[in-house]
Amino acid sequence: MKWYSAILFLITLVAGLMEVVSGLKGDSITSLVPSDVFGGIVLLIVSAVFLRGLTHREHYAFYEFGSLMLCIFSVLYILAMLANGLDAAIVGEEWNPIDDLRIEMILLPFAIPGTLRLIREKRELPP
Repeated sequence: MKWYSAILFLITLVAGLMEVVSGLKGDSITSLVPSDVFGGIVLLIVSAVFLRGLTHREHYAFYEFGSLMLCIFSVLYILAMLANGLDAAIVGEEWNPIDDLRIEMILLPFAIPGTLRLIREKRELPP
C-alpha cells in the first residue's frame, strides 16, 4: 500500500499546488482546476497525510485517514455541484454539470479503497 500512498501523495500534491497557484494568479489553469486557494490548501494537507504515511512505521493508518479525508472532500464538492444543479432547475436557468466538475471529484474513486479498508478494520475492533 505504500506505493498507492505515494501515487495519491503525488496526485494530491500536484492538484493542490495547481489550485493554489491558479488562485493566487486569479485565473484557472484548466477547467478541472479552478482558482481556489483554500481548496488547494486542503488538498496539500491531504497530501501531507499521505507523505507522512510513507515515512511512518504504521503507514496504513495514514493511508486510511488520508483516503477518508479525500473521500469526504470529494463528496462535499459533489454535493455542491448537485446544489448548483438544483438551484439552476428551480430558477429555470441552463446548467451544465461539466462547468462544476473539479479535480477532487475525479479523485474520489482513488480514495475509496483506503476508506473501505478503514471501515473493514473498524468492524474488526472489539466493542
